[in-house]
Amino acid sequence: MARYAAVHAWDKLAGPGDARPSAEQIIKDAGKEDLKGQVIIITGVSSGIGGASAVALAATGATLYLAGRSIPKAKAALPTIADLPNVHFLELDLASNASIKAFAAEFLKQSDGKLNVLLNNAGGVLVERKVTVDGFEQQFAINHLGPFLLFALLKDALLASASASNPSRVINVTSFGHRYGNINWDDLNFEKGEYPSTGAYAQAKTASIYTATEIDRRYGAQNLFAWSVHPGGIMESAFMKNAGYSQEAIDGFMSVWPSKLFKNNTQGAATQVWAAVSDDVLAPEARGKYLEDCRVSLPTEQTDKPEWLGHPGHTYDETAAKRIWEVTEKLLGVKA
Repeated sequence: MARYAAVHAWDKLAGPGDARPSAEQIIKDAGKEDLKGQVIIITGVSSGIGGASAVALAATGATLYLAGRSIPKAKAALPTIADLPNVHFLELDLASNASIKAFAAEFLKQSDGKLNVLLNNAGGVLVERKVTVDGFEQQFAINHLGPFLLFALLKDALLASASASNPSRVINVTSFGHRYGNINWDDLNFEKGEYPSTGAYAQAKTASIYTATEIDRRYGAQNLFAWSVHPGGIMESAFMKNAGYSQEAIDGFMSVWPSKLFKNNTQGAATQVWAAVSDDVLAPEARGKYLEDCRVSLPTEQTDKPEWLGHPGHTYDETAAKRIWEVTEKLLGVKA
């Protein structure tokens, strides 16, 4: 389970391109270089770690359905795989429930109802409060509500495709940032007072973790497993600029964050690809867990750098996880 622990030790880190594994290395090490017959959805492939995950998994021969808000943009970002026969592109905007429903319907039609892996990679952070067409605070929508609705619409396909020898998998890409807050039960959409961008992001990413643990708790006995993943610090994409941060603010973050902590895109994709293909994550002690650095995350106090590694106490709050699941079902009008 700790195969990659040594290269992730704090004193061994050297920044992007160091000895930490790439997504391609994870697939090779896992012995999963031939995944023909498997059907995988990856959201948010137009840049960053979503695109890196797509490139790595496309090489396995798995049938990929790649989702982005703009198909031309997604294809332009992935020129090496865009024309492969096993790669398909579908439009998806997680800030629109209508778009999510249209995506799910089209996917089920094209895939004939088969789905082995749902990789909820898409997400984002926003400096200023925005509201979706459905009336939800946007960070909560794109990081939690949208992926939850997508799961609810595809759950039956995941269950129908699952078996003891080939369980179905859901991976929610979350963030270290969940440690900076919890669920704001009295004001989920942050309609009262000044907008706390970091707090809203923390709420959304915490809810994403809770969804993964609940999926595993509710459906693990039917061979449908789930994990949440912190990919690490990746600055190759325009993630921060797209959030609305000024260059000055980004430079400020970079002066505080240790440079050796950062990964390149394919290293950032490694943990979610590990969750998608490895047999290691199927162990009972790994299922439903929050993953980072290609292992089950440790409590912060057990790491060698608690201010940057590990998870806080609220990460596995079962009562809160059940509550946000039920609240989310009511907000979306679905039964997951």
